[in-house]
Parts: sequence; structure tokens; C-alpha cells
Amino acid sequence: MFRAAILTAVLSATLSWAQAPTNPDDEWNTLPANAPARPPAAASQPAAADLAPAPVPAASSSPGRPPAPSVSAPRPVLEPNTVSMFGARSLGFLTRGEMFYLGFPLLGLRFAMGLAERFDIGVGFDSFYFMMNEPRVTLRLNFFRGTNWSMALMAEGGWAFFNQNARSEGKGVRWLTGRRNFNIVPAFAVSYQGDHPRAARLFLSLQYMLALDTEPFAKDPLDGVPGSPVYGHNVLLRAGAEMPLSAKTSFVFLLGLDIHGRRDDSPVMPACSVGLVTSI
Repeated sequence: MFRAAILTAVLSATLSWAQAPTNPDDEWNTLPANAPARPPAAASQPAAADLAPAPVPAASSSPGRPPAPSVSAPRPVLEPNTVSMFGARSLGFLTRGEMFYLGFPLLGLRFAMGLAERFDIGVGFDSFYFMMNEPRVTLRLNFFRGTNWSMALMAEGGWAFFNQNARSEGKGVRWLTGRRNFNIVPAFAVSYQGDHPRAARLFLSLQYMLALDTEPFAKDPLDGVPGSPVYGHNVLLRAGAEMPLSAKTSFVFLLGLDIHGRRDDSPVMPACSVGLVTSI
């Protein structure tokens, strides 16, 4: 029994000595000496923006050399204005023209249409501020047309209506205008327009007005009864400009001088008008 206890104690001590390490640092040496090294963590991938190529700087201009001029958009081509009612240039085949004017001594309207390339016909209306009203018919033959110059033969005719009869009127509408019951006006006109599409169109016309008086009266009883009709001969000079505002519209300024042949009319009467010419 005693021997068994001694043998047990000896075996326990032997096992304890075998398990205990001889050096505490030997515990850290128990790892495998040739263990493979762990590969380093992979570097994070660059962002997509970092992969974009860097902008290439613009090449600087060489010293002393001016920068190239910028290219501007082409200017729109202007449509030329050829719509004339006072000048010599005709409207053209089936082209319409309208015009109104006011001033002294008359105000008026005109509507015209080209029956051929160089022949126009139209109707109009003249008035001495509604104390005399005269419907009219107009003709224009553009017999010459150059690059800048135009020439035409023109004619107008009308039948005038007066608010007062000739005996009681005195120095009124008839004396101022030289017009009578029927008035026929042949004319020659010349006009000039520059090369620019919006150049002003200058015009000059020389007109002869034949006035037919169908209600003459005797101012002096000794004069007797005058025959009917009595003719009046007048010369009208007109000059002005049609200044285009667009391809179809122009502003008009007109000056004139009327020379009357009848002794019952004013010898000379100036005229001045402004208006608008268009084609709608």
C-alpha cells in the first residue's frame, strides 16, 4: 500500500516536469518557423474620375502674333424694295400696290395692279378735305428700266364733285387747285434708286393738267354767256422720295408746284404731302 502511494507520487511529478516549458519565451517560438508570409492587402482601385485623361492645355499663341479672329454668322440677305407708286418703276405682273397721302392742298388714295411686267392700271381718290371729291383712274407705262434709272409715261383722269357751285364759291377749292369738273393729267416721270436694297427711291414728274369746266358763268354781264366746256391749262411739277421701311413698305415725302393757266385761278400754288406706299 505504501509502495503504491510512493509510485503514484513519483509518476505525477515526472509528468508535470515533462509538460512545463524550460523557458517562458519558448512559448512564442512554437509557431512554425517557415510559415508562408501573408500577401499585402491589394491597393484600392482608383476612382473612375481618376482614370480620365487630364485635359490638354490649349496651345498658347506665339509671342507677337495676334489671335485668330472669330468667325461671325453670315448676315441675312435683304429683299430689295421695288414697290413704287409715285416713281417711274412699274409694279410688275400681278403685283399690287397701295398708297395714301395727306398734305396741302389734297389728300388721296391709290390702288394699282400690274397687268404686265411694265404696265400698271389703278384707281384712286383725291379730296380737298371733302370740299371737293374726285374719283380717278390711273395708268403707267414703264418704257425704260435700267439698273438704277427708270422712266415712264403716266396718265390720270377724274370727275370732280364740289360742295359749292362755281358762282358762289369765290376763291375756294377751284381757285386753289385749278381743278374743274373733269381733269385729265398726262405726265412724264423719271426715278433713281441706288444699289442698296433699302436705298431711297428719288422721283421727279412733269405733268400737264387739262381742266374741263362744264358749269362756267359770266362774272361781268357784258362778257355774255361763255361756252361749255371751258378749258384750263395747268403745269404741275412734283419731286420727292420713297424711303423704304421694309421690303414692301415705304415712307413718302413729296413737294410740288402748280402753275395755273386760267385767270380765275391762283397763278402759282405750292404743294406738300407725306404718305405711305405698301404692297399687301
